[in-house]
Amino acid sequence: MRKTYGPDYPRTLTALTAWSRRDAAAPVVTDAGVTFDRDAFQDRVLRIAAGLHRAGIGPGARVGLWLPNGIGYLAAIFACARLGALAVHINTRFRTAEIGNLLRRSRARALVTQWGFAPVDFPAIFAALPAEDRAELRCVLGLHIPPGVTELAGLPAMPLDGAPADAGPDEAAGDAPCLTFTTSGTTGGPKLVVHDQQTIAAHAVDVARGIGLDGADAALLGTLPFCGTFGNVVALAAIAGGAHIVGLAQFDAAEAVRLIRRHRITHVIGGDDMFARIAAASGARRFDTVRFSGFAAFHSTTAAAIAAAEAIGMQPRGLYGSSEVQALFAVAQGENRLLGGGIPVSPQAEVEVRDPHTGQALPLGASGELWINAPSRFVKYLENPAATERAFDADGWFRTGDLGRLTERGFIYEARMGDAMRLGGFLVAPEEIEAVIQALPGVAGVQVVAATGRGDPVPVAFVQPADGTNLDAAAVRAHCLQQLARFKVPARIVLVDAFPVVDSPNGPKVQRVRLREMAEALLRDAGSHPP
Repeated sequence: MRKTYGPDYPRTLTALTAWSRRDAAAPVVTDAGVTFDRDAFQDRVLRIAAGLHRAGIGPGARVGLWLPNGIGYLAAIFACARLGALAVHINTRFRTAEIGNLLRRSRARALVTQWGFAPVDFPAIFAALPAEDRAELRCVLGLHIPPGVTELAGLPAMPLDGAPADAGPDEAAGDAPCLTFTTSGTTGGPKLVVHDQQTIAAHAVDVARGIGLDGADAALLGTLPFCGTFGNVVALAAIAGGAHIVGLAQFDAAEAVRLIRRHRITHVIGGDDMFARIAAASGARRFDTVRFSGFAAFHSTTAAAIAAAEAIGMQPRGLYGSSEVQALFAVAQGENRLLGGGIPVSPQAEVEVRDPHTGQALPLGASGELWINAPSRFVKYLENPAATERAFDADGWFRTGDLGRLTERGFIYEARMGDAMRLGGFLVAPEEIEAVIQALPGVAGVQVVAATGRGDPVPVAFVQPADGTNLDAAAVRAHCLQQLARFKVPARIVLVDAFPVVDSPNGPKVQRVRLREMAEALLRDAGSHPP
């Protein structure tokens, strides 16, 4: 049975806004240089709720949120929850095919977007959608909507604002579906993960306590997109802890460095590449206020990025999470600090490693599939009961699809099960081979996948040379022969200018499926594997 939170946690997002014991006059969020305290933030929530209420949004309605990070997006999350509506988070990197697919599948009734955001013309992209993708929508509500604009692509367009007194009654409920994230994948592949309010609110409290966002002077650099679980969890944990969120509508390394120093940021959390860019923009000056930093590894250059961050005073820790169990589910500890996984932030969470074929629990140190039973677990996949049923066992344990192993300090995430390679009879994580190649001078990035061609699976390495280097594929393979068991040595070293990527809610991710297709084609064309 699914674990639930106890009575000493907030049950709704409305309750979460009052959870912190910090002074009500303390800053909640700074957006474009303007700072909001708790009263000002609550006023913005009520004004947006009034605009949504005027548009007919109430319990059970689905509202697409397609906005850049900012006070408007953050307040809209709480406004939807107050009305009992389901917020459908839309990645700002998505374009017509992806947005249309998401709106159609989520059956959103209203879309909240923004006019006048220079990097992305949201209204123009929306207007280009096929009519069938907008069939369920009844209206568009806009932040910064220009005077005189009353329609968009044939739908009523209204300002997302109103009088606080018109916000309607508070319909927030603990078991009400609260938001849906898209899982990582291609346009047709992502599932829509639904969480209820008590799960979102209570996990935010556990994260705030677990990483110190409830400290008296805590301040978070808000760089992660709110549309994904990574950015959403971090922002709501800051609200729960009473921390000051200093936001960036879009990431800029030099501006991030300036904000860290100006606002004495204590918490920096993001992808590994973000830390590399901050370090490069820091001028080698150390940060003396950052006391917690955490990263998710999205690239093969993680080790170099984290070393650069450590050189300027940060001590990043590996994080683990997913759309289904939420981000910052676990934080790495001790000697495993730079690995994904760690100890769950919720004291009620349980993690097991099971044999992917038999389902039997495995002992410490043995690699298998990670299974999780935790109160932060999602409720269902939207409009997909078959996928929901496959995700759980009879006791409520969630099958993550991740490869990992248990340790004395929690667990270690190794790879997605689909990325793990069966080589020479052994299960091998691609990161093991990637780390060896990445250590070579002149390597900017590397991705390793398994392919069969016409024989047993063998590894194939796609290597991106650093600018201005003359990397030699034969030398890379010779290095691997010295460092790795023969069955782990890549059968092909393929030099590439760039890796194929797909935009996820948490940032660009390498399309390993596409790399596997490329590797299979290479081996088939070659006719046989090298000796």
